[in-house]
Amino acid sequence: MSSSKYSMDLSTTFRADVRYTFTGQFLEAATLFARRARLIEGMPNDELKEELHREHRGLVSATLMQCAAALETEAGEICTYGPGAHLGSNETNRSAHKFLNPLADVVDRHEPLRRFELILHLLKRPALDRGREPYQSAALVVRLRNEITHYKSMWGQEMESSKLFGSIKGLRHNPPPFIAPNTNFFPHQCLSADCAAWAVISTVAFLDAVYDKLDVPSRFETYRPGVTP
Repeated sequence: MSSSKYSMDLSTTFRADVRYTFTGQFLEAATLFARRARLIEGMPNDELKEELHREHRGLVSATLMQCAAALETEAGEICTYGPGAHLGSNETNRSAHKFLNPLADVVDRHEPLRRFELILHLLKRPALDRGREPYQSAALVVRLRNEITHYKSMWGQEMESSKLFGSIKGLRHNPPPFIAPNTNFFPHQCLSADCAAWAVISTVAFLDAVYDKLDVPSRFETYRPGVTP
């Protein structure tokens, strides 16, 4: 998504100064990846070559990375440009922008969801409930993204004691149908089309909750189908 403004130089020509934000791009792309993963899972077994297995795992991994990136970039957008900036300059909360902007670098040092907690706290807005949805699922999305980004291979027995994998298992996602049931949970059974769809839905729900706390219309209202896997 882009915002623009106009300026005039000494030659009296007008120049459009465009600013792009990646939040929508990340989540719309994540939605496309999740849909493609679902399509691959629906293919007949005799068509599922090894290349498609790798594509599928890459798609789900990319979905998780894009979702976490959307959370990070949107926190930066709110701090740097103010709540409501995605609606246009006339809809930006200018007093909140003036207050948050000098603190943007400080907020950015924290974990993704903590950034939103700080934004709401600084603006004296109602807090998010860490013990309920959509916070808990969004936190799992970030943790699973971190597990992929900083991947360290483990034996199956080691995974049994992982609280993260226990929480993901509790979501009861259907594993990819082409994965044997005796394979390690992560990444083979974990990275499924269900997992990808859940990541997008959870991220959008979390950001919707943030906008609600900020009393700002959601960024996604004008393109909700594009972020629905």
